[in-house]
Amino acid sequence: MQVKQIYRLGYWFIFTVLMAALMASSFPSFFQAWITALFFLPSVVALQYGWEKCAEADPGPRRVIRIIFWALLTLYLSYMALLGSYWYFLELQPDQFDLTWVNPVFIWTTLGFFVGLEWFLFKKGEPQEPETITIFSNRKKTVLEIDRIAYVESRGDFTVAFLGDGSEYKNNVKISQWQERLDGFLRIHRSFLVNPEMTVLHGSAVTVNGRWELPVSRGYKKKVKEYFD
Repeated sequence: MQVKQIYRLGYWFIFTVLMAALMASSFPSFFQAWITALFFLPSVVALQYGWEKCAEADPGPRRVIRIIFWALLTLYLSYMALLGSYWYFLELQPDQFDLTWVNPVFIWTTLGFFVGLEWFLFKKGEPQEPETITIFSNRKKTVLEIDRIAYVESRGDFTVAFLGDGSEYKNNVKISQWQERLDGFLRIHRSFLVNPEMTVLHGSAVTVNGRWELPVSRGYKKKVKEYFD
């Protein structure tokens, strides 16, 4: 196990101890409070995963829906943790339980603080794994790094993905499907979808990665010009 992973496990152990300390006044023993803190770990996992998914979504209704979904799921798992402890350890005695813990804002703030701190300590600055796309080319499964794709060309019944190094991958994915899957790529023609990070506009044509010159069709000209202005 890598040293960083050991540190992260230690961090979440400290999280359970601190959570137990916060809840200690509501339980007969510190051990019971610590067990309850362990029950919060699924909520932490949901919040971490949801955080990443929300960050990946484009700004707009989809991101808002994801935020609401993951916030409610985190809250639900937290309430299940509290309810289980309330029933098992406190035998449903309301006078022994601090109602602060049922406040959703308090739960989100507390868990959010620890998840954010963990990201700052362990994940900030980590090299991100390249995004990939999987296709079938030459009858075999092929994984391409999206950042390396220069452009995609439609050739009737099939398309060809060109990488920056000049390699080509023939496949049966329609160019419209490529456009849906390659977020951020720019359609310049009914037959061409380009990586704008590798593209320079020259009048009514573009140069991709300094080696391919592709035409910009009349229907896409305005959109392409606005993008590069």
